[in-house]
Amino acid sequence: MAKVTVKLFGVLRMDTHLAKEALDIEKVDDLFVSLNERVDAVYAENKKSNPNLQHPEPLAFKHTVMFVNGEPCKNKNHALADGDEIWLLSPASGG
Repeated sequence: MAKVTVKLFGVLRMDTHLAKEALDIEKVDDLFVSLNERVDAVYAENKKSNPNLQHPEPLAFKHTVMFVNGEPCKNKNHALADGDEIWLLSPASGG
């Protein structure tokens, strides 16, 4: 297991109510399992004070732009190492 830091930006941060998480995971794909568990816990806690709160869509590799240590990551099987920093951003959209 690698001890990594995950930072969420933009819409992902607003939807999940997560900004920065420390996780113990082996590869990028494990990240989404761990983050979705954390999102569920945060949602359950926030729902108590805000009954109209909508549960965010589950995070998935294909729905994010990801950087590992400042470099784009396009492989969900990418192995992680202690101290890696992962940035998750929403894909750009607009028109």
